[in-house]
Amino acid sequence: MTDGRLGRRTSYDDSMESFPSKGSPVPRVHPLEVPFVWFGLQLLELGIVALLFRLYLPRDWPWGVSIAVWLVLLVALTIVNYRIRRRFIPR
Repeated sequence: MTDGRLGRRTSYDDSMESFPSKGSPVPRVHPLEVPFVWFGLQLLELGIVALLFRLYLPRDWPWGVSIAVWLVLLVALTIVNYRIRRRFIPR
């Protein structure tokens, strides 16, 4: 394609297909960069933690202590997940 005025090629002339000699014009996306995958993994992890929480936490603990342990656990898991995501996605 050429610029009609000067007959020069423009920077938009290349197609978006990748060629063997060129790299892909679109950078690869890490799975953890996709919000659906990120939140899906956190939801799965939350389900596993909730199951373990019900199985192994003593039932005779006061209600407030159980809620406090649950909140601390959720905050800790969120921080760990975020750090893992930041470490393996170098952007």
